[in-house]
Amino acid sequence: MSGTNSKRVQLATISLAAALMGIGQNGLLVSLPFLVEQSAFGLSTWSILIATGSFLFLPSAPFWGRYSDKHGPKKVVIQALIGMAISFSFLALFAILSKGEDSYIPFYFTGLLLARIIYGCTVSGMVPASQHWAIILCGKENRLQAITSVSIGLSAGRLVGPLISILALKLSPFAPLMIMVTLPCIALMGAINLPIPNQSQQETNNKIPQPWLPNPTLYPYLMSGLFLCAAIALLQYSFSPLLSSITDWSTSQISDGIGALLTISAACTFGTQLLVIKKKKLTPRIMYQLGAFAMVMGFALFLVTNIWVLCIAMAVVASGAALLVPAYTSAATEQQNDAPGAVAGYLSMAHTIGYGVASLLAFMATLSPTYPIYLCILFSATILIIAYSVSRCRNTEAVESP
Repeated sequence: MSGTNSKRVQLATISLAAALMGIGQNGLLVSLPFLVEQSAFGLSTWSILIATGSFLFLPSAPFWGRYSDKHGPKKVVIQALIGMAISFSFLALFAILSKGEDSYIPFYFTGLLLARIIYGCTVSGMVPASQHWAIILCGKENRLQAITSVSIGLSAGRLVGPLISILALKLSPFAPLMIMVTLPCIALMGAINLPIPNQSQQETNNKIPQPWLPNPTLYPYLMSGLFLCAAIALLQYSFSPLLSSITDWSTSQISDGIGALLTISAACTFGTQLLVIKKKKLTPRIMYQLGAFAMVMGFALFLVTNIWVLCIAMAVVASGAALLVPAYTSAATEQQNDAPGAVAGYLSMAHTIGYGVASLLAFMATLSPTYPIYLCILFSATILIIAYSVSRCRNTEAVESP
């Protein structure tokens, strides 16, 4: 038990559990063309199924955040891992059964839909509870370190997820799904053996019911998260038309180019979190402002019609986003020290809304490849204004306080 009582071991286990979300999300996207080819369902159907699970994060992430504050994060992490394993089990089962079979298509579709509903209703608690657990281990005074530990796990998962899927696809079109059944089970055994985090310092505050709607003091940080995810997702939707407009590449070459840009993004995000944030090179306030400024500059570089400049732009945007997320997450949890799980849940909800906004605006890429980029610049400029406004308000409060 001494090993599991170590704070470093516990943080590593929590981060690895969070990494499974990144592995599953990006790995599923890499597997998608093969699932379309091998199963009875087309791309539009699979897109709807994936979106269903994502949008269920809207109501369920705040719920699990509040549940974590009241009953502890360990229960939420465990149920999230169980839900992840069951969800991918159903995905693999019904995708395999639907291969070359037309008689029971509605039944198989129902099974796949159920898998995504389970995913959205359970796995949505992973990030809020993991961040809450990490904050308890590190202490409120080290919340940035705690949040960064979980963010590094997510980034590492997004980085290795496509690589794992590419290797697994050489064995079978359904091998990545089976891996995502096995990995949560392994993580579950590790999480179960961890001691229950001590919440004794928070018990009194947690007896006060938290409102369903977020406190107005959280709005600047929720808007930052919404605009950040809207900008990043809108950029990803624009990759294909953007590359087509500046190159004469084939479809397969454009696909490889998109993969390269995503790899650059994941690598720069991971490197920034590990070398800058983890080592406390910058204060959260500077990270907030610098991250927003970097995103504005990075998106502006996407207007340059040169493939090498696009690689630089992707690195700048990814590094800016890597600074932003822990900065506004840390600032938001400071507003409600007694409810870090609920705050993380609200932020997950804002992120999901941002992805939804991007999906609604993605059609603009068909009008002109640069139209979405202008919106991305607008969104990131708004975050920059929020960052400086929040900093100014804090400075004013510090001066006025006795």
